Amino acid sequence: MSTSLQLKSKIPSSFPAFLALIALLISCDNDEVNEVASREGQTFVAGIADGLTTTVFEDGGEAIPIPFSVGFTLNQSANATIALSLENAVYGVDFITEPDGSSGQISVSIPEGGNNPTLRLVPIVTEGIKDYTVTFEVVEVSGGLRLAQGSGVFTAAVEDQTKNLNVIAFTGFEEPTAGATNNYEADDGVEQINKDGLNSVDYVSIGGEMGFDFSYVPGEEGGEDTSLYWGVTNVLNEPDEWDLPFFQDGMQAYVASDADGLAEIVFDEITIAPDVEILLVTLSTFFVDASWEDSDEFDVFWRTSDGDELLLSFRGDENADMRDQPDGTGNIIENSWFTFNAFAQNVKTGSLVIQIGNNSGSELVFLDAIRIGVK
Repeated sequence: MSTSLQLKSKIPSSFPAFLALIALLISCDNDEVNEVASREGQTFVAGIADGLTTTVFEDGGEAIPIPFSVGFTLNQSANATIALSLENAVYGVDFITEPDGSSGQISVSIPEGGNNPTLRLVPIVTEGIKDYTVTFEVVEVSGGLRLAQGSGVFTAAVEDQTKNLNVIAFTGFEEPTAGATNNYEADDGVEQINKDGLNSVDYVSIGGEMGFDFSYVPGEEGGEDTSLYWGVTNVLNEPDEWDLPFFQDGMQAYVASDADGLAEIVFDEITIAPDVEILLVTLSTFFVDASWEDSDEFDVFWRTSDGDELLLSFRGDENADMRDQPDGTGNIIENSWFTFNAFAQNVKTGSLVIQIGNNSGSELVFLDAIRIGVK
């Protein structure tokens, strides 16, 4: 369920082939290099530089050039056979190759005087949401070619168009102030406010990260509590409470526990333009292994003028585990960072809202790396 909204770097079409040629020539011993450079014979090395990977989006309008190279121009025509290995992909549905590779192999013909044949993967835009990879490996050469020592596997990675988004709002909770004391003192009532020296529970945006506000749902207040783990923290290890390996994004995160009611964190309203078709919310959670119950709530909403749309809903189960399904089934999501993606159906201006309901100080959840992307 994990995803990344960062744009991938683009590699010029000539660059992989250039790297491949350099790597392959370096991999040959001196006699082999002399044989190629002198061109006294009819044999030339060919292959794919090992370990290269290129990533594109399926709707990026880019074909992926395969870095297959031949040392210098040929004195006679030759052929190479390149095998394809597919992961989560179907030829002709998700992609095609040039030349054709529908059989699982590509036959490449290189004419006399040539050394840089056209060989590429062309993504196809589909309605399904998935990423996939295709690997290419030279398995046979003939006609005056021999396979270069060090020829290896090239990986073409294609990411779904839904990841090719414009991130319009985000937070890693790096801008708000973490408490000098890793604690928060809740008031008896609905609205909660920042307290000097304690973890920030509210934040007014200064133009970077999203702002947010912590309160209780009216009628489900948690009451006064002077020893809550709640708000923005920079503490990875709280003895006898938690020990995180790292925060998902930066040096801080938002921690919540022991709400004793139904608390909600409401983020800044985000303006969504009328022509936007895709609205994706991404967030990461770390649920500490604890005595989670089926009454413990963790829900994520997209709140608009039409009301709240439920995006994600997690619950505990009879085995005290937190799971990524509202009925307490599904995957256990404890003691590690998990990243979730949720597409809003009501694509319009609104706010991200997270509601948390639990009643134990050991039932801790950390929030981090929240992104809102549109297309």
